[in-house]
Amino acid sequence: GVHLSFYPMWIDFYKGDMTKVINLLGDQDSIIKYYGGLDKQAIIDSYEHQFERAKQLDPEYMVFHVCNSNPIESLTYKFDYTNLEVINYTLDLVNNVFKGYGPSLLFENLWWPGLTFLNKVEAKYLLDKTEYSNKGFVLDISHLILTNKNISTEHAAYKYIMDVVNKLDMLKKSIKVVHLNKTLPKYYFEQDWNYKLERYLRQENHQRKVEFLKEHIKKMDPHLPFEGCYAKKIIDLVEPEFCVYETSPNSINQFNFYVKIQNEALRS
Repeated sequence: GVHLSFYPMWIDFYKGDMTKVINLLGDQDSIIKYYGGLDKQAIIDSYEHQFERAKQLDPEYMVFHVCNSNPIESLTYKFDYTNLEVINYTLDLVNNVFKGYGPSLLFENLWWPGLTFLNKVEAKYLLDKTEYSNKGFVLDISHLILTNKNISTEHAAYKYIMDVVNKLDMLKKSIKVVHLNKTLPKYYFEQDWNYKLERYLRQENHQRKVEFLKEHIKKMDPHLPFEGCYAKKIIDLVEPEFCVYETSPNSINQFNFYVKIQNEALRS
């Protein structure tokens, strides 16, 4: 599959609310560097180019992340947009870009506002209102786990995933791909996030702010492999066409180790 670009904080820019965008990014040069231009056409052009490239590569599917969150929101969990608002802006964008024939367009869940899979009506609405006919979902397991801050074991993760997926009913059949990875976020969510927010706001060096955010996201979503029998239970439950080991190793040796662990988990 082809992962399309993901702009975590894109809606203010797409709406043309440049006051908020400048507050977030600082100046026009930073805006151009982040989005590729100074108005929403930059994002549209980028996705149109990626769509054309994907058609040339002819993958099985393309992945589009349905989400919006800025750095401060990721630390406070006080969001400017609801799931449905993010979905509606996503529909406006994808219906502008994805037309005609091409690889499957699969929408991936995250744990911030957008597609979370916690609301079947919202997920169905996204799929129904997408005009591109070749469409479906990617279920990222860690992203779903992160919608429950109390999960600390693989067993608890599986029980939660089973509950959410079963509530999707027939919509489950639209999940074509599973990103198989693990996070057990309870400990991190129990830490003092007000202190983390203060550290972020005090930091004046832009690059250090970026590194701080990367570390923050990695601690929530470390892309670890499953180690026990619940990996197979999840795949048997969802029955996707593709199971992708989306892990984040630090070396080729760790990569081989992660693949081995998850292979064994799927055979258990």
